[in-house]
Amino acid sequence: MRVVNDREDPIEVKSVDIFALISQMFLVSVGVATWVFSPMVMIYSHSRFSNPWSKIASLGGAVLALLFLEVPVSQVVIGFVVGLFVADSVERQVKPFQMLSQSLALALAVALGCVVWGSLTQNKGISEFWMSWVSSLMEKLQVGNPIGQAMNWTALKDLILFEGPFLYLSATLMSIWIALGSAAHFEWFKSSENIYCSGRLKSLQLPRWLNIAFVVSFVSTLVGRSNEQYVLGGIFRVLSGFMFIQGSVCLAVLLQQRNVRKGIRTLIYIVATVLGFYALVGMGIMSPWILRRNRISPQILKENLEEQI
Repeated sequence: MRVVNDREDPIEVKSVDIFALISQMFLVSVGVATWVFSPMVMIYSHSRFSNPWSKIASLGGAVLALLFLEVPVSQVVIGFVVGLFVADSVERQVKPFQMLSQSLALALAVALGCVVWGSLTQNKGISEFWMSWVSSLMEKLQVGNPIGQAMNWTALKDLILFEGPFLYLSATLMSIWIALGSAAHFEWFKSSENIYCSGRLKSLQLPRWLNIAFVVSFVSTLVGRSNEQYVLGGIFRVLSGFMFIQGSVCLAVLLQQRNVRKGIRTLIYIVATVLGFYALVGMGIMSPWILRRNRISPQILKENLEEQI
């Protein structure tokens, strides 16, 4: 029982540098404006500040992007919600594959909500709104485009129109993985026990059924009927994103084995991500055989990498 004169322990309130918080808000606003780097800047906010300041920085950045950078509302909502969910999942150390699956489901739900809201506000059907949005996007892309005559705009429009949701999921997957890889590479996670630190992330292995599904989807795009090509191609693009993840993990392991310096590894990662997408996809498919050829089992790899941290 508590004695009447006993006092509760005072709650420790951690102070925060207001200038650092404001600068982080501006950084988040730029990440939301680019959309691709939204999860990255929010993960950085969570590694830099404790709760609730990390969430305040993310919310303030979203408001700045909306008011001062004039980013469309739908883009701000998607970037903020998905980025904050990813950062919070990383902070709670949700398993990587589970986090990726949940993030993709959330990203799809939020995007669908934005499409439904847009169709309601413009008194259009969902399909009609989607077609008008794609047409508006194509008009913006064609204005002032120096390579406009060399582009097949009709094919590009059909690609976005029919494969848009799949392209969106694939881009979201790439965005999340770039954020996780950057956070691990630049050591934003202070504890070596964090499942998203560099050593632990290099032991990541996606389920084998993804490799099988990728091969099946690739073959299906070659033999499928013309009216099925867009759906099959969209599924293939999403699975390519997962193979890219596995391939980048395999590349990181090989560079770690050869004791490549961090600066050189950074350059290799950038070049591989920007120019070597399909090479990393191929490496992801072959990763079980590549690691086996180097006589490294996942458990031994995990133990060795943890010892090097």
